[in-house]
Amino acid sequence: MTKFFQFSGTISGTTYFLRMLFTILLVIPGIILLFSFFGSYMMNEGFIDMNNPEGFDQLAFQEKIEDNPEEFFGNLWSSLSSGWIISLIIAFLPALWFSLASYYKRISALFYKNRNNIFAIFIGYEIIADLTQFGILDSISFLNTPFSIISTLIFLFLIFKNSDTDKDDHEG
Repeated sequence: MTKFFQFSGTISGTTYFLRMLFTILLVIPGIILLFSFFGSYMMNEGFIDMNNPEGFDQLAFQEKIEDNPEEFFGNLWSSLSSGWIISLIIAFLPALWFSLASYYKRISALFYKNRNNIFAIFIGYEIIADLTQFGILDSISFLNTPFSIISTLIFLFLIFKNSDTDKDDHEG
């Protein structure tokens, strides 16, 4: 089991694709935890009444956000306790670690001699692309589409490019 999370060995393109699909499954506990956080926040703020679940008014909820978004998101942020933060980190950490190990193993299979440099460049690029997509790097938001296209092409390259290692000789 530990070999799946280690940063050593190589994997084939097919295994890389399957590992990326498995990463989606590893994210599910974190998504469930996020939904439970938002659900508990909405119950605490009185948006959802457990005695009358049909009483949830979507329009009133949207109007409250539109009227004073700073207050709404301030209350949401203040309800995020250290317990929720630690739980979310614990829930998402295995998926993050597994995907990073998968990237490293596939890059090792394709570029063994320069694997550390290429892995660092790849992770740096993906961080910049994600920060741009989420609007954190607003100054380069015009690059959203090129970043998405390049990320897709890199993903396809990692899947379909044949490595020098035979398919049965990968250790990872």
